[in-house]
Amino acid sequence: MDTELLVDNRIDDGRGLIAWLVHDGFDVAVAFWAKTSEEGLWFLYLGSTSIEVEKLGSAYSTVYACLRRLPGASLSLSEIKLVHAQNPIARDAIAVRDRVSTRIPIRYQGKRLGNLPIEEAYIYPRSGAMTPNEVVQTVLALMRRAGAVQPSVVSLRNGSSFHAVPHGIQGGLPGEVQIVLRDVASDTDRVIPAGDVMEIQ
Repeated sequence: MDTELLVDNRIDDGRGLIAWLVHDGFDVAVAFWAKTSEEGLWFLYLGSTSIEVEKLGSAYSTVYACLRRLPGASLSLSEIKLVHAQNPIARDAIAVRDRVSTRIPIRYQGKRLGNLPIEEAYIYPRSGAMTPNEVVQTVLALMRRAGAVQPSVVSLRNGSSFHAVPHGIQGGLPGEVQIVLRDVASDTDRVIPAGDVMEIQ
């Protein structure tokens, strides 16, 4: 799989999987795609404090259950690797991610993460409350993606959340920017002020 195929078809699938895992209470401290030097293949690494060595099978079962919720996903369980958040691979990815303030995946072209030799990696941004500007940037990045875009989990500051595909930005009240989201459950558009959005995953 080459880099372009990853960018076009896989980053959204990974984002959708992460959103479902977080929704189900599975900690995702860091997540990233890495093209390994030895195999030349892309793998999605998930660093988590929810992983215990003696219960690794249970963690993979949770991941598989969430993966099945992604319709038409181009991602299989064999391409996912779980590591503890304290693993050097995960810790290095966290350090790279936290150097940059962005809400889109970071392309990393270092030669290794921890003890893992890599050709390159795409590291997902940290979860947490977004500023209105970050909301707009994230919506723009999702709208620019080629091909079918997996629904994102949109969390609002009032505590509610829903699955939607962002597809527009418009003006609202003076100084307010609104985002247009296609709600997957109702198959209708929702127009929401960017400041009301807590996070888009």
